[in-house]
Amino acid sequence: MAEQTSLNPLKRPISPDLQRQDDQNKVQRITGQLADLDEEKKRWLIVGICLHSIISPLLRRYIDPIVRNLYNSLVSSDSIDKQGNNKYLKKYPASNTYYLNYESINNNKNEKGNYWKYDYKVTSHVDLSKLFQLPNMAHYSGIDESCDSSALLCMVIRISSFPPGVKTVAEKIRENIRNSWAHCKFGDWTRVKYINSFVLMGQLVKELDLGDNERNRILEELKTWSTNGLNFMKKTLGVELVDEIRQHTHVLSEYVQTRLTETDNQFHSVQKELKDLESGLQDRIGNLESKTKEQDEIISEFNRDLKGGLGSCDDIHMRVCKDAEETLYEMYTLS
Repeated sequence: MAEQTSLNPLKRPISPDLQRQDDQNKVQRITGQLADLDEEKKRWLIVGICLHSIISPLLRRYIDPIVRNLYNSLVSSDSIDKQGNNKYLKKYPASNTYYLNYESINNNKNEKGNYWKYDYKVTSHVDLSKLFQLPNMAHYSGIDESCDSSALLCMVIRISSFPPGVKTVAEKIRENIRNSWAHCKFGDWTRVKYINSFVLMGQLVKELDLGDNERNRILEELKTWSTNGLNFMKKTLGVELVDEIRQHTHVLSEYVQTRLTETDNQFHSVQKELKDLESGLQDRIGNLESKTKEQDEIISEFNRDLKGGLGSCDDIHMRVCKDAEETLYEMYTLS
């Protein structure tokens, strides 16, 4: 049986509201249409969980002080907190490929391209970060949970304050992981892409200015998810780890739901897939629990037979072990 690594020490905090919803889902088992999940979907799911639960929180902690320092600097040098349509910062730095997008702040998008009516005052470091985003990506209220991986990676790529090495890896993650994940192209999620995704996420962690303990902890966390993900493909995870994956799937699904708009067809597809996967996982958990119960009954029968003197110990042991082996085989190879 393949070795599996416990995820429990690496659990991420879940908000009380999402936890209550998750607890309700545990009580009311959902029987999914998927008896098992395609390997491509499993890879897509595990990488999505890591992107949401490990990489995004890490980037938020890393990005926030850098953007805050840049904002304070620009307030001092360019008075961006007081600028108007007669004079405002158009690029930063001047050599940047990207123009600052003032449509993304102060409800300027409601002016429908009437630039002379825009409010150009940048009153916070969060608004500064939005100048480097397209308006449809600038719906966050802070560099916090409302700010998703796409916006975070865009900041790193487009703001000059970040080191070149970090920018390079961020660009690769956005192109090869995040965008591919958001488009639900499951056929793309081969074993090679799965492994390369973890390599890229690990490279990003190494490029960031982290202390040794934090860097090693996060790398170990990614390694654990990668290993258990491979075991997930082989169907060799027990009830607790499958349920933990299900919980993370539920949290990710709820997070995507909060990001949806009526016209966001792409993320409606992501959310639907996550809901289906969660249902399939709950169905699998039910099967695993049933098999565990069967195993317990076999052991109880073994103990009763010993007490009742039904046959020699060797005969009973061989018979019960055979039954237990068959049950365990079914338990860990559920399809």
